[in-house]
Amino acid sequence: MSANLLLPLPVPSPAATHAQLSFPMSILRRLGPRHLTSSHLLHRRHLSSFAAAAVARQDTVAWTQAPLSEIEPVAESLFHVSIDVSDHPDLAASHTLPGQYLQLRIPEVDKPSFLAIASPPSFAASRGAFEFLVKSIAGSTAELLCALKRGNVVELSHVMGKGFGIDQIEPPEKYPTVLIFATGSGIR
Repeated sequence: MSANLLLPLPVPSPAATHAQLSFPMSILRRLGPRHLTSSHLLHRRHLSSFAAAAVARQDTVAWTQAPLSEIEPVAESLFHVSIDVSDHPDLAASHTLPGQYLQLRIPEVDKPSFLAIASPPSFAASRGAFEFLVKSIAGSTAELLCALKRGNVVELSHVMGKGFGIDQIEPPEKYPTVLIFATGSGIR
């Protein structure tokens, strides 16, 4: 005959916080469903609402429409893509450091693609364009992008990321040689 181990569970007070009510997952697995109180089930519903809120947040990105000014293959499954942002000077001016990126979306395609901006920040300001090096991957938004033609319109998010502040190497005289290691399709 086996004995069931019953552990005392805290009784939640109206002022109890989540931290006071939560158990490590290993304990919850051992306790089984008959030991879980309604507060634990409420906690699961609470997590579900966080997931739903995260999905809703993705839809709140402000998208800017801009035409492709150039798209050409540069290697097998690798494309140079230039997007005209001259009608959107605020977007162009927001690219301030190398290493920043943005989301690109094709109208009527739900999933955006995150792309590192390949052109220097001064290029966007002076020429009104963002340049990208895009690898076409089967079944991805990048593949659809690489199949578009000059003049097709895409949607861009705001510029994101902290970038790489090379000018933060102070004083430059103290560091005459800087080694930069990188990988990816942006390396020639």
